[in-house]
Amino acid sequence: MNDMALAAAVSVCEMAVEEKVAVEKTVLSAAKAMTYVVTNRYGSQVANAGRLQPEQIANGSIIQIIGRVRQGCYDKLNAADKKFVDNIISEYNKAVQSQGQGQRR
Repeated sequence: MNDMALAAAVSVCEMAVEEKVAVEKTVLSAAKAMTYVVTNRYGSQVANAGRLQPEQIANGSIIQIIGRVRQGCYDKLNAADKKFVDNIISEYNKAVQSQGQGQRR
């Protein structure tokens, strides 16, 4: 997953910076490709997570790709793309925090 996410992020950055294609569009396309590979090649199993649903694989792929885009080419993105990246990271952080709070109860 890490290698696929890194390759996808490089592609997303290239498309966003050089070709001016919206990050949202390219990230979703890359996540679909990763989901296809994981479901068809690896039987929907990711590391120690066991068998995942396609939606779970896609969502995890999006988070991994966005994280690498944030590290790699964020400073070169236009304002709309930066906003998309920031929103995805913010939503992810909120979800993680709410899960952590639910587990403490």
